[in-house]
Amino acid sequence: MEIFRVVVAALIFVPAWAGQAYASNHYLLFLGMAYLFVGFVDLVHTLAYKGMGVFHHITANEPSQLWILARYLESLSFLAAPSYARRKAPAGLLFSGYTLITLAAVVLILAWRTFPDCFLEGKGLTGFKVISEYV
Repeated sequence: MEIFRVVVAALIFVPAWAGQAYASNHYLLFLGMAYLFVGFVDLVHTLAYKGMGVFHHITANEPSQLWILARYLESLSFLAAPSYARRKAPAGLLFSGYTLITLAAVVLILAWRTFPDCFLEGKGLTGFKVISEYV
């Protein structure tokens, strides 16, 4: 089911990207681009589970952090999308921005481990994770 979510995210991106030349505004392009990156983070989230064997030295914290990252990226994109309802978006600049933000956040989680903890072994969910789910 997790991979299905990634496929759906990619399928949202394809027509949004292909139709940008025909659109009078870039609301859907913005959301399509956002979902490409949300799907990428969801894919990394899926592959980060302990039993998957893709990443080494992974605890239950990292997949939870990636889940929260994807939800924040998705939510903030929905908040920003209406600003493109009446104008065109600089597609290359937006793509570069999403790439930079997404990769930086994934590095914060998987390499530098400086993203706020979401799950602690033996203790469970952290306050950050619970509050973030409500946000």
